[in-house]
Amino acid sequence: MRKLTILILLAALALPAFSEKHETAERITVAQLEQAIAAAHGSPDAQVAQQISGLGLSERLSAARLARLEADLPGPQAQHALTVLADVAEFLNLPAADTPSTPPPSHAQQTALMALTREFVVKTLTKLPNFFATRETTRFEGTPAQSMASSGSVAKYGQLHEVGNSSVAVLYRDNQEWMDQGKTRKASLKELRTMGEFGPILATLLNDVAKGTVLWSHWEQGEPGPLAVFHYAVPEQASHYRVASVGAMRETQRDPAYHGEIAINPADGSILRLTMVAELKPDNPMTDASLLVDYGPVEFGGVTYICPVRSLALSLVRVVVEQVDDRGPRVMPERSSLGPPQAYLNVVQFTQYHLFRADTRILAGDSQEPAAAPAGIVPK
Repeated sequence: MRKLTILILLAALALPAFSEKHETAERITVAQLEQAIAAAHGSPDAQVAQQISGLGLSERLSAARLARLEADLPGPQAQHALTVLADVAEFLNLPAADTPSTPPPSHAQQTALMALTREFVVKTLTKLPNFFATRETTRFEGTPAQSMASSGSVAKYGQLHEVGNSSVAVLYRDNQEWMDQGKTRKASLKELRTMGEFGPILATLLNDVAKGTVLWSHWEQGEPGPLAVFHYAVPEQASHYRVASVGAMRETQRDPAYHGEIAINPADGSILRLTMVAELKPDNPMTDASLLVDYGPVEFGGVTYICPVRSLALSLVRVVVEQVDDRGPRVMPERSSLGPPQAYLNVVQFTQYHLFRADTRILAGDSQEPAAAPAGIVPK
């Protein structure tokens, strides 16, 4: 079975010991965020952006609320800061006011809905045509959070800032995901990379969930109407969610237990949102590894399919602090330690879906031009 992978390329850093700093993001509710933005009316765009960047949400911001708040902001800088703030909060619960009070389905209805979802996944994966899509990734990094001297707590995220972006072609052919390596850039030594969220992620997840637990969570308002949200948990022995830290001082747990939510359209069993949150060991350099995929209707070839439209990967990694021998440039692993955590965020948009077709050409004379796959396309 294929792995769903979050990979950190993190070089060990030869740094002095970190000093204690008292900095943390203020955690506020969605209602408090709305009040803060309303109070900032008339302020310059850059000033509002700076204020938003110093905040952290304790609740998830729904798409409807996000759109309304963006319209109230003074300009693109503040809107961008709000989008990043909302992305980091995607793995939190919605405010109670945004959760419909509709009674939960009966146990029999829940069982039938999960069966409908498995049927949808099987049909989706076996009937999807071969197609291309563009994968556009924007990468963010946070300032390393420092230990709080007064309370001993650790600020979970520093301010995230954009550090780069990329655009590559993805080919889905015969139920496999291929990446256009010809357009990829050389990876940095310190970078969050994700693999596997595009393609057969749904089948992998449902196979894992079959060996774990699934419980009803709540109703949630989606674009097509109310969505049925289930909470699931997968034990380590059944996990195919791979988390790797390359170049760190100590090995990370390879296939940890994980949990998350699945949001289902009860009309047809389609999965429109899923989250995966790894349960990592306390002594791992990587302390958080979370993945979200949003699905939506995409039309290509004259037919509408449910395909990935966006994904988020959020990770928190403790930097390896290596002590260097004063007598020469020799790193001493026995004196190395894990420094404060640093956040990494990848925001991915899947766009420009097109059917993949093989073209046949008739050439004059003895000339021959065999059909071939696009240059640079290799199995992922």
